[in-house]
Amino acid sequence: MPKCLHNICSGNHFYGGHYSRQKGGVIIKGGIYIEKMAKVRAIVFDKTGTLTFGMPAVHEVKAAGELDQRALAYAAALEQFSNHPIAKAIVKKAVEQELPFNNFEVKEVREIPGKGIMGSVNGALLIVGNMSLMREFSCNCEKINTIHEDEKHTFVCISVNKIAEAYVCLIDDVRQDALEAIRALKKAGIYTAMLSGDKQEIAKEIAEKLGIKEVYAELSPEDKLIIVNRMKENYRLVAMVGDGVNDAPALAVSDVGIAMGGSGVDVALESADIVLVKNELIQVPYLIKLGRKTVEIAKQNIAISLGVKMILAALGLAGFIPLWFTVAVGDDGLTILSLLNASRLLRVKL
Repeated sequence: MPKCLHNICSGNHFYGGHYSRQKGGVIIKGGIYIEKMAKVRAIVFDKTGTLTFGMPAVHEVKAAGELDQRALAYAAALEQFSNHPIAKAIVKKAVEQELPFNNFEVKEVREIPGKGIMGSVNGALLIVGNMSLMREFSCNCEKINTIHEDEKHTFVCISVNKIAEAYVCLIDDVRQDALEAIRALKKAGIYTAMLSGDKQEIAKEIAEKLGIKEVYAELSPEDKLIIVNRMKENYRLVAMVGDGVNDAPALAVSDVGIAMGGSGVDVALESADIVLVKNELIQVPYLIKLGRKTVEIAKQNIAISLGVKMILAALGLAGFIPLWFTVAVGDDGLTILSLLNASRLLRVKL
């Protein structure tokens, strides 16, 4: 490929690296992903840690008896071995209440992605997780059913020796720029959907706040992967935005995986194609606009280059201009022109 055409065609790669350095808020792992963002027709968002802050706070701990603090201490003893946002919230609450969970004997810890965690605490089999996990291990939840009423908040059960003794209710706020980002994507003609491991009632409430019509709830990481693959069949190019706690497989299988860098885990950052370093969701519609503008300018550069080269070739063959002038203008001159045209991308705004 002639040097000038190579430079023109790789202009989006040049800009991808420049953008990540200049803005400091986005890392793009190759110009090809800017090209793909131009062609994306649907974007799937994970809920926890993406559309919400992913920093749930313990709202209430309620036990069937008078053992609220004991239940919280046992849960914290197990959850301290997990990086999940809910686990961190439970441990934080236990620390605030100065509960001595560090003194407990904890063995055989096992985390079940998308469901919860289990292990031995002071000789008792402790399971902390959602109702799906309780059913999986045939836990008796009669006590919990008599005290649990709130269907609009996330809650996890605490089961001791397969008997659910208490539940922890948590609240997670929606990110401030989430609504603005979703509106901008709709304006750009991008279809949006939301995935969540939470209950249907909670996921639906968040989706309604943001104006997202397609909602999938109570999902495991494998379920999220299946849904992303299904959407790829319907929309061809699909981007996925997540923090990687329970959505790393879905991020990896999407056409463009976008990870929340500030709160995301290592596996997500490795599998993602684009990283939002500052967790700014408004960068997602910006990337769509940037991608479309990049492709538009690349096409302009190719058209200008081919047109000028044809004119110069005709004039050179007719003897109107010298050969050195044809080579100089048709090669280096067009390279400079294409780079100047590509510099217009620096002025792209949402």
